[in-house]
Amino acid sequence: MEDQTVKSAETIDNGPKESYGKFRSAEELLKAYNALQSEFTKRSQTLAQYEKEREESDRESKVKDFFHKYPVAEAYADELAQTVEQQNLSPEEALIGVLSKKIRSVEELAGDEKVVEKVLGDPKNRDRVITEYLDNFRIPGISLPKGGAIPLTPPMPIGTVEEAGRVALSILQKQ
Repeated sequence: MEDQTVKSAETIDNGPKESYGKFRSAEELLKAYNALQSEFTKRSQTLAQYEKEREESDRESKVKDFFHKYPVAEAYADELAQTVEQQNLSPEEALIGVLSKKIRSVEELAGDEKVVEKVLGDPKNRDRVITEYLDNFRIPGISLPKGGAIPLTPPMPIGTVEEAGRVALSILQKQ
């Protein structure tokens, strides 16, 4: 009972004692709280910045992987980015959409001057076109080599008008 009396006497004499833990006063506690709040804000901002950088790094990595997987996509990068953003599509879906708009029929390609120049710029293609063109002008009965080359057989020596007549007659009879 004496313990209770002593305790209540202390409470009565000094008033109720407030406890601030390791802090001596409410001001010190408030100051520590503000410092802690400031440090927490700084760390939260730093963490947010790291998360943003990581997200950007992940996005860049995904873009690199996408272009590595689909090299043709690099030629349409701006159009793909716009399509992905506007239509909320995956990069693969956007690529299919963009490429499907770019596909042209053989007939359309044949009429494109750039395509024709590219095809005829290849010596094999050019020679093939010339050969086929010249084949349309072959004279029946006269054998000329393909490709428009001069025949390698030596000309027949004609010594008289009679020989020339026989050669002409034989050529005409072959037709």
